Amino acid sequence: MNIVHVVSSPVTAAAGVREAYMRLSKAQCATSGDIVSVVGLNHPDWPKEASKWVGGTPYLFDVIGPRSLGYAPNMLSGIEALNPDIVHLHGLWMHSGRSVLQWAKKTRKPYVVSVHGMLSDVALSYGRQKKRFVLQWFQKEVLERAAAIHVTSSAEADEVFKFGLNNPLIQIPNGVEQLYLSVNQTSTKDKVVLSLGRFHKKKGLSLLLKAWQPLEKEFPDWSLLLVGPDQDGEVNRLKGLSSELGLSKVRFHGQVWDKQKIDIMASASIFALPSLSENFAITVAESLMLGVPVVCSKGAPWQGLDEHKCGKWVDIGPEPMEHGLRELMCLSPEKLQDMGQRGREWMIQDYSWDSIALAMRSEYQSVLEKSVS
Repeated sequence: MNIVHVVSSPVTAAAGVREAYMRLSKAQCATSGDIVSVVGLNHPDWPKEASKWVGGTPYLFDVIGPRSLGYAPNMLSGIEALNPDIVHLHGLWMHSGRSVLQWAKKTRKPYVVSVHGMLSDVALSYGRQKKRFVLQWFQKEVLERAAAIHVTSSAEADEVFKFGLNNPLIQIPNGVEQLYLSVNQTSTKDKVVLSLGRFHKKKGLSLLLKAWQPLEKEFPDWSLLLVGPDQDGEVNRLKGLSSELGLSKVRFHGQVWDKQKIDIMASASIFALPSLSENFAITVAESLMLGVPVVCSKGAPWQGLDEHKCGKWVDIGPEPMEHGLRELMCLSPEKLQDMGQRGREWMIQDYSWDSIALAMRSEYQSVLEKSVS
């Protein structure tokens, strides 16, 4: 099978979405022997980040005009030259989707769309003017013509239906790399609550700071660490809020990669995700894989935290997050380690990229069979 993934950008600024399509395409190369390519938008950071790419063979095309729209006039011919059997489009609201639509009309071949949480109410509330324009220009037709829409959870499936779409659905979660820990990482834990990801309003970090205010007084030997790339000046807003709340045990850190990221995540005692909306949240899976229990808001589909007894799945807001964190912060290091180990076992069992790649290939095959029937 000749598979082409069409994405916005292969650089790390694309965060969790980039991790999803890079790891999926990597696993597809390893497990099936298929031809797997990734077509995306060129980016100024690509030359220094190319060595970090481990997915399918990348083909990048230059953007003309605003990067937020992603108009790459040569992308269509690039897809055609690769002659795929099926295209897997990742994300919405970019001109890449129109290129896929044009390819499908010319070749009468099918494509699948992964919405990556971009149809949630929270996601739709940002950049409304651009999205209204793009929806009428091509996005509505891109979605309606898709042979199938890929979602990672039942909550994301509900968002697709709420948007008015009735395409066939493929429900397969994202995966997580089987990260290996050193003896030092498993035995040495700081009394740190970590939240790692891009600084954006939808991540709910202001709620986490408010939740932290009473905890900081109650647990003076603990600290809160917020790590990630800034977006639209959110770091300064959060630092201002931290000062207003009188917090002294909160630290901010820029984006981290590779070993530094793993070391920071593995050394924390608890991972916190207060997000308003996530379709998956790869950092939750990574933390569990590293043996770190998680307190996650119901803005992300991680109800299994309660079922597998490796964290807490709490309502969105400062008080529920405060209560969830307090419950874990009161535990002994040994009990936290036990919770983390249960989380790691869960990830290895249900979220390996190899099994997800095989499941996705089966869905592609079903789509292709239906397209010729």
